[in-house]
Amino acid sequence: MSKSLSIIFNKAPYGLQSGRELLDIALMAAAFDMDIKALFIEDGVYQLLDNQQPDVLYMKNHSPTFKALDLYGIETRLIAEHDLDERGITQEQLLPVAETTSQETIKQVISESDFVFML
Repeated sequence: MSKSLSIIFNKAPYGLQSGRELLDIALMAAAFDMDIKALFIEDGVYQLLDNQQPDVLYMKNHSPTFKALDLYGIETRLIAEHDLDERGITQEQLLPVAETTSQETIKQVISESDFVFML
């Protein structure tokens, strides 16, 4: 039986490298047939904003790579609806790669995981 891994994106995408590093970890772990879940909470919801321009900060745009999660078999991709509401972000402003859900559902997914990774 394969182990499950929840990767929690909880920081804004640029300024720090944690978003890019977590994305790399998710894709690498998927190569080992792990059951990966990508969870976007708190400021991590900004990871999925469409039309970002990190080149202004002289950083590479890693956001389009989230579109590859499905290709790597990372099927569970959840966004905390409460965190979107708190930041005034609508689903239409995001890359279409994850579904919104309640904080309770995200907590349940985390509690059922064998491993949890967050930077």
